[in-house]
Amino acid sequence: MSTRTRTTVSLPADLIAHARTASGGNVSAYVERALRAQQLRDVASSVRSWREQAVNDTEELADIFGEDVA
Repeated sequence: MSTRTRTTVSLPADLIAHARTASGGNVSAYVERALRAQQLRDVASSVRSWREQAVNDTEELADIFGEDVA
């Protein structure tokens, strides 16, 4: 398990009420899932670029070695 750091955030009351209900009382886990999902969205374009470059590299290697390297 990773180290946890306690933090305080201020959010609208209706959003907190929804988080408490939707999480079954474990707001920390609920917020963690939301932040992890946002983290993935934040890096999606970088991952997409990396994958596109990897395809180009594979094609270049296939041209050099004359075989399917994928």
